[in-house]
Amino acid sequence: MPRILRCRLDPFSQIEADGSPDTWRATGSDPHFRLWPAAGRRRHRGGWVRIRADLTALDRTKLVPILYVDDGKGFRETLTIPLEADAAGIDNLVHLPRRVRGLRLDPMSGAGRFHLGHVSLTHLGVVGATLETARRLLDRLPAEARTATGIVSAIRATARKRPVRDLWRDFRASARPRPVPASYTAWIEKVETPSRLSVAAMRAEIAGFRLRPRISIVMPVYDTPKRWLEAAIASVQAQAYEDWELCLCDDNSPAPHIWPMLQAYAAADPRIKIHRRATNGRISGASNDAMALATGAYMTLMDHDDLIPDNALYAFARVLNADDTVDFIYSDEDKISIDGVRYEPFFKPDWSPEALEACMYTAHLALYRMDIVRRIGGFRDACNGAQDYDFALRYTEHVRNVVHVPKVLYHWRAIPGSTAQTMDNKDYVIAAAIRGLEDRARRTGELDFARPSAFKGCFEMRRRLTARPRVSIVIPTAGRDSLVGGKAVDLLAACLDSVAALSTYPDIEFVVVDNGDLRPATEAALARHGARRVTWAEPVFNVAAKMNLGAAAASGEVLVFLNDDIAVITPDWIEALLAQLQIPGVGAVGPKLLFETGEIQHAGVSIVDATPDHVRRGYPGDDPGHFFSTVGTRNYLAVTGACVMVRRADFESIGGFDAGFAVNYNDVDLCLRLRERNLRSVYCPQASLYHYESRNRARIVDPAEHRRFRDRWAAKLPRDPYYGEWFEALPPTFELDPARF
Repeated sequence: MPRILRCRLDPFSQIEADGSPDTWRATGSDPHFRLWPAAGRRRHRGGWVRIRADLTALDRTKLVPILYVDDGKGFRETLTIPLEADAAGIDNLVHLPRRVRGLRLDPMSGAGRFHLGHVSLTHLGVVGATLETARRLLDRLPAEARTATGIVSAIRATARKRPVRDLWRDFRASARPRPVPASYTAWIEKVETPSRLSVAAMRAEIAGFRLRPRISIVMPVYDTPKRWLEAAIASVQAQAYEDWELCLCDDNSPAPHIWPMLQAYAAADPRIKIHRRATNGRISGASNDAMALATGAYMTLMDHDDLIPDNALYAFARVLNADDTVDFIYSDEDKISIDGVRYEPFFKPDWSPEALEACMYTAHLALYRMDIVRRIGGFRDACNGAQDYDFALRYTEHVRNVVHVPKVLYHWRAIPGSTAQTMDNKDYVIAAAIRGLEDRARRTGELDFARPSAFKGCFEMRRRLTARPRVSIVIPTAGRDSLVGGKAVDLLAACLDSVAALSTYPDIEFVVVDNGDLRPATEAALARHGARRVTWAEPVFNVAAKMNLGAAAASGEVLVFLNDDIAVITPDWIEALLAQLQIPGVGAVGPKLLFETGEIQHAGVSIVDATPDHVRRGYPGDDPGHFFSTVGTRNYLAVTGACVMVRRADFESIGGFDAGFAVNYNDVDLCLRLRERNLRSVYCPQASLYHYESRNRARIVDPAEHRRFRDRWAAKLPRDPYYGEWFEALPPTFELDPARF
């Protein structure tokens, strides 16, 4: 009979006893227990283990239990086991590596109250794990199926269909923890449906609107199947906001049903206007002809087989009544199948001008002011296929007030031949988008290049540098060694060598801020690269003050603050960052950082509940993210100080880094203070670097610094404008929160 070994619970970080026995309070973003071996044992064993814990949430706390394993290389993100908890706690079967130097239990990833009295481990061995797996599988079967005959029959039937090796693999995996994935259907049921007003309620509110502008819906039509065209038009006619007109242009469809259908609709509803082209004008020409019918003060675009919910135009009109200076409004969107199943929601960021230069993220549903539309001249045939993207790029050059409505107000129809299914994959569409981006670069500067990324629908665009200022690279360092590639490496010397040898930018200087105790070999590396050396003479550790000291000694117009555990991947990384920094309104730019193993270390920083964190940390390096969030240039509230570029003038105007954040959050605080001066932060994946050291470090934040950060920013940042409130928060993954949905 296997022994049940009860672990000794050690509230190691950001966990406090909360009065009652076995009741705890997590006080920060990284609360965890160390699980020490049972009395009389020196260390944990590897292999198959049944882990049980009476972990339960209190006060609606969100539990996200994770088991970290130290295999001799420290606790790290890649050696974690997500655990499955239910109302009774945790009872999971897990497989630990052969070498186990320590175990750590993270009950959640934020603040909250919970109950935890014991954690026990039962080492099972291969035979015991097999029997336990079989027991769990049997428990899932209905009682009538648990007979010997029924089980043997089912096994034989399955064995005839699949190789024994696959069956054994699936059998072994079946008992492992399976946290329930988030469901978009659950989000619709829990968030959208309860908040949705009835049409009568919306119309009652509309009756009191100060403004009721006419909204022209522009819809080019070509060979649309009858059922989908009927559904699209019906969704317009169902709008609670009735001050609309539908402008339809038949692009000389061969299908005989199209024009008679449109004529019948126009005869029945005076708000429906129609036009038929004598020749096919493609989507740009048909859209322009439909737009010529428009008489409204505002315009929106709709494809001929898609749907809008009945609150779509109401939501836009509501924004205009709150602020009639708004120039541009856009909403979230999703896709809808032939069977009417909604899926793949796109929860968009608030206005992110740099994101628009990477992909057509505003898309549908969007509202445009007709006076600006007339000024820019409609859709261009040269960009046919990506004409709406080119249109949005030109239109947004004339706007000052943009509003994102965080509601799903558009359903793309995913059927063969529809825009949702095909457009991003057609070569002519990609070429059209490139033309639109090239022209955008020429209108707003000089074109360096525009090209498709490795992910269709996402693009890389860069303007030529208008100046090549000196770039001072400020590197705070402790002059230490670390393992890189399995070898002990002098981090600072290796960093200087990498930047100097691989970077293509011609005018850089190194400013190294050390503690006055560099070794001769490291000093030789500084001399070899002509680095300016500044010594931090204070007895306390304060990386923010060290960076300020380095900035004061630097001579460049542009500053890059760089960790000493960085290596270059893309040689033009400085040029890529500078190209973003030269855009008016940009204050800080950060690159994509990868761990030595190639996984993502930094791809932007989100701030949820006044707690900063790196988005999609630990995901594969080629992960595209949520609608290109990882591979496309875009805005975030902050970028990491491990590598951040700022103008010296902007840096000095806000007093540099706040030395009150000696270790944590000084970089995020810097970006937020720049934001208060209307200078936004940009994540630029065209620049990629390796970031070695923090891979093996536990993410420990000083509670005092976290409190100080919350005191300064919690009231000012009730939500992150670039990270949807429905996503998992800690860690930020851009995935729906499985604890809520």
